[in-house]
Amino acid sequence: MNKNMMFTVAEDPSTPPFPLPSGKDEMNFAEFPIALLTDRVPKNQKVIKFEDQIYDEKRKRIVTRRRIIEGSEEYGLPTATDDTVILALIQLTKIKGDFRKREVEFTRLELIKMLGWADEGRSYDRIKLSLLRIQSVNYVYDNAWWDSRQKTWTTKAFHIIDNVEINDSRTTNGQAGLFASRIVWNEVVFDSFQAGFLRDIDFQLCMRLVHPTALRMYRFLGKRFYVRPEWLFDLKEFAHEHMGLGRNYEGGTQIARKLKPAIAELEAVGFLEPLSDDERFIKKGRVWSIRFVQRSATPAALPVPAPRAEPESPSLGALLISRGVTAKTAAELVKQHPAEAIRAKVEVLDWLKDRKDKRIGRSSAGYLVKSIKDDYAAPQGFATRAERERQAELARQRQEAEALEARKRQEDARREQEEAKQIAAYRKALTPEQSAKLEADALAQASPEERQSIEDQSLARFRSTMLHRLVDDHVRRLLRTDGIPSPASE
Repeated sequence: MNKNMMFTVAEDPSTPPFPLPSGKDEMNFAEFPIALLTDRVPKNQKVIKFEDQIYDEKRKRIVTRRRIIEGSEEYGLPTATDDTVILALIQLTKIKGDFRKREVEFTRLELIKMLGWADEGRSYDRIKLSLLRIQSVNYVYDNAWWDSRQKTWTTKAFHIIDNVEINDSRTTNGQAGLFASRIVWNEVVFDSFQAGFLRDIDFQLCMRLVHPTALRMYRFLGKRFYVRPEWLFDLKEFAHEHMGLGRNYEGGTQIARKLKPAIAELEAVGFLEPLSDDERFIKKGRVWSIRFVQRSATPAALPVPAPRAEPESPSLGALLISRGVTAKTAAELVKQHPAEAIRAKVEVLDWLKDRKDKRIGRSSAGYLVKSIKDDYAAPQGFATRAERERQAELARQRQEAEALEARKRQEDARREQEEAKQIAAYRKALTPEQSAKLEADALAQASPEERQSIEDQSLARFRSTMLHRLVDDHVRRLLRTDGIPSPASE
């Protein structure tokens, strides 16, 4: 958790309220900053603006993307802490409903545990402030929100959260309050969730990162590494438009110095390949670039579900006695009522017990006896054991399908990484003359729009990046057809 936040982190934080084998991140939120990198908002600042330009493969031209974040008069701009709260809310939405409902119920204690904060008054107050601030902030994505259904950049203006309800859930004498809080995601954001524009993240690692810039970098680069394992960015654009670094940091050396602690942290946790300063920060004339390489790692094998043991079926009398009914009453009930009716009422009793339902009263056995004798109707919402098992089986099948899909994504990612390594190794082995010929061949096979973009003087600062990608794509085509020729044979 970030050290510059205004509250303490528990020395031995409680475990999260739910298992978190992996997390999820919305990829529009990963691509661009949605908050400041600090909890100290500059005085009188109510707006943050970001702008960049990319080559749009679908439109075959350079497009300008703008993001405007407008804070409210009362609560101001979102901060680094608010950003982590939004990330935690995404996890709760996955855990509690698998992104099926816009409305999410939770307690502030659940959020506090998930974030690893101390269970104290300041943490509850900070959660409340974050929720109110997030709801009040307006986001404008001008040609910058990726619509995963239409597969194109769109313009959207919205609040991330439409509605917030906050109720007290702080502990009293070790007991949590009964009243849940809730949020309702904006439909633009929720539609992106349901369209699957999400990627897997290590949420617990996110919460352990010390520097807010490291978390922002982890989210942005993690999204980019899915495409290929090595990236070269214009340093200023990377720092200002994608990390959200203050524009008062202008010189390449100054920006590099500011980014180094976050980079070192991501190297230490095994996310980034360690590079020397000369390999990381590249200066050509007055233009600075920054290079990142994903740390190679073999994904851990996914767990195989354990076989389920079939329980033995007890006799009717034993079934009733185990629920507190006396042996004499149990024998009478077995004689006087159908077996299926008795088993059905026992199922209802167990279901009510699990929910601590008040209808059971002081004597669950007494309720069971009366429900059998008077043939109580099943309560609303009741599901039989067979139905619950059917739902559990469907959930298991869904988990297996997700595991298979995850394996497929891992295999695809490994293939893409291996391909990228082969391409990089091939290009590195070329002589300057061979590199020039390769660039000429790639340009000759490029579309007229691609050549026009590369030759456009107004886009000169993007020429190196566009040309690098064009050559990579050319070599990739060779690799997938006839194979890459050895440099010596060129």
